[in-house]
Parts: sequence; C-alpha cells; structure tokens
Amino acid sequence: MSSKTCYYLEQCIPEVDDLVEKGLFTKNEVSSIMKKRTDFEHCLNSRGSSIKDYVKYINYETQVEKLRQKRVKRILQSSKTNSVSDWSIEQRIAFIYQRGCNKFPQDLKFWAMYLRFMKNRGTRTSYKKIHDVYNQLLKLHPSNVDVWISCAKYEYENHANFKSCRTVFQNALRFNSDVPRLWFEYIKFELNFITKLINRRKVMGLISEREQEMDMANGSAGNGEDVTSGFNAPSTGDSMKNSLNELPEADMNMLGNEETNPALRGDIALTIFDIAMKTLGDQYRKKHMGYAAVTNSSVDEDTEREVTTYLFHITQEYVQLVDKFQDLRRDYLINHILQYWKNTNLEHTHPELHWDTIFMDITLNVRYMTAENLDVDQLQLAVKKYFSYCSKLEPQAAKVLRGKMAEFMKESYLDKLDSANDPRYKILNLIEKKL
Repeated sequence: MSSKTCYYLEQCIPEVDDLVEKGLFTKNEVSSIMKKRTDFEHCLNSRGSSIKDYVKYINYETQVEKLRQKRVKRILQSSKTNSVSDWSIEQRIAFIYQRGCNKFPQDLKFWAMYLRFMKNRGTRTSYKKIHDVYNQLLKLHPSNVDVWISCAKYEYENHANFKSCRTVFQNALRFNSDVPRLWFEYIKFELNFITKLINRRKVMGLISEREQEMDMANGSAGNGEDVTSGFNAPSTGDSMKNSLNELPEADMNMLGNEETNPALRGDIALTIFDIAMKTLGDQYRKKHMGYAAVTNSSVDEDTEREVTTYLFHITQEYVQLVDKFQDLRRDYLINHILQYWKNTNLEHTHPELHWDTIFMDITLNVRYMTAENLDVDQLQLAVKKYFSYCSKLEPQAAKVLRGKMAEFMKESYLDKLDSANDPRYKILNLIEKKL
C-alpha cells in the first residue's frame, strides 16, 4: 500500500469512529466501507487510472452519504448533531473531484460535474470556494466561452452581483473578442439588469437617488469579493487591452431615471454594441485575410462585403433580443442599431440588406403595436415615411418595399380585425390600397 493511499485512508478514521458511536453504521458495515475505499484509492493512485475511476468513487461516496442521511432521520430523528461525520463525506467527495480535475485538467465534463456538486450544496459551500474553482478552470481554459458565460451567470443569477458579472464578461472579451456569442450574452445581461432594476424601483417606489443608492448598497452587501479579484489570467498583451478599454466600467452609476441617466435607457448595452461591431469586424478581416492583414492595410471589396453581411446577421440577432424586453424603450434601442447601418455604404454594397433596414425604419414606430392597441395616426405616420422612401428608391427596390409593407399590414392588423364590425378595418384597407 502506497504512502499516499495510507494517508488518505487515515483521514477517514475519525469519521468512521463517529458513525459507529452514533449507531448509524455497524462495525462490519464500516469495515466494508473502508475496504471499498481502499480499493478505490489504489485504483486512483495507479498509473493507469482514468476519469471513470474518479466518477465511480464519487458515486459510491454519494450513496454512502444518502444512506447516512436516511439513518440520521430514522435513528437520531429530530436531535441535532454537529460532529465530524455530518460533513466529512461531502468534503471527501469535493476532494475527489479536485484530485480528478488536477490529474485530468482538460476534461471539461468532469469540471462541470464538480461545479454542479458545489453549487447544489447550497450554503454548505462557500461563495469563495466556488470562485476558486472557477478561477482554476479559467486559468486552464481561458478561450472556452461556455466557462466564462457560466461564471458570469453564476455571479448575477445566484448572487445578484452585477459588478462582478461585468468584470467577468470584460475579462472574457479580452481573451475571446472574436466570439459573437460572448458579446451577445454581455448585452443580454445588461438589458436584463436594467429591466430588473427599473421594475424593482417601480414596485418599491424608489424615486429619490438616496433611496435608490441605499437599495443598491443593501443588495450588494454580503456578496463577497469579486470572482476575478484573485484571478491571475495569462496576459493578452497591451494591444488587446487597449482595443477594449472603451468598455463600460464595472461600477456604473445607475441612479436616477431614464431622463436623467442614459444608462437606464440602455446606453450601456448600446456602447457594448458599438464596440462589438468594430471589434468583430476587425477580427473577421484579420481571420480571413491572414498574413495580408498584417502586411497590407487595404481591404479588398469582396472581403469587405463579407464583413458587412457577417455583421448584419449579428445585428439581426440583437434586434430579436431587444424585442423580448417589453419594459425597456425598445424603439430607442433598435433606432441606435438602424443609425449604425445608415452611416455605412449599405445601399451600394448590399441593396437587399439596405431594403431590410429601410423597412425596419419605416415600421419602427408601429413595430410593437398590436391590433388591440392600434393607433391609426401612428400607422399613417409609418405610411408617410414609406412614401418618402419610395420616392427616392429605384423601381425594383420600391416594388420590394411595397410587398414587405403590404404583408406587414395584412399579417399584423387586417387578418386580426373584424372586417364587418370594426371601422378601423376599412381605414387600414384603404391605406393598403394606396401603397
């Protein structure tokens, strides 16, 4: 028996003595458990051990813990105890997970099992301990976007720590600035945060900035230190740090209301959007131009068209994301995206995409208007904007735009109104015929 195996088995002695003393296990049962643990330890300490051996050991210890808990309820009933056997088995399971992660650091599935185990323990696992696991994992896999997103969601969804969540996303982008999904999740977090913040203040009647400041201070109290405070990630170089130094600060001022504080209108998310478009475009050019991106500063037209198409499809995902946030000023957020494309040469390079942008601009003020809350005046304003665009477009583009507008009115309003009894139907029908 190796010295390491002996050492680990010796750590079990206080536990098994306590289990026998409480009457939860007999001496024969304890001997059987120790024999099984000896076999597992021999297997883990051998050269040919695999991740499956660690999983089997963990499953066995989990079953032992479940049996112990059942016997505690049946034998000890309501009497509370605070001895070594109350926590030692779960601690051993965590230690086996850690040993497995140290030996097989590339096995992300095992890391995920480890984190799930730690989180499911609830208050029996410290906030800092889960931080340490995430820090260790991110040092080994800084280019894995799923790990970064999992870490950020844990910060915000489990502990409502928006400052630390921002820090995690910004560190993640320094390593993975070319991944659209990471930018998408960052923007989604900011929109979620603003929505919950605004709704909370409405429900609680927090009007003054003093009340809001006290509420945010109480909400962030007890969250512990940031997950990245002790995170010594490998350097990404000064150039990468400088390219992302315009990202919003983690500790943003969120006091006031939408009129006095642009951050509450979603300007943080819009700032991230602008940086994302620039960064993703630059990364796409470098990736597809290869060595030419370094030696030649000019970009050929074909590559530039590919970049535009790539970014346009990404912005469509952002628009669909904004559509889901009913409590925010969605027209304001989408208008910012439209302005981004209006400042490009989309009309000449991608006519079809330009037509989609025009249609989105025309219908922006009625985009979220249903048949139940139909405002004919707003619809007429959209139609006037439609005619204004048509007068400037080529015949083919005007024809495409007319088809889009007619289909929009039919699907959104005409098909949902009572043609016989609703007076608005006749008005809408006349408007459609004028298109």
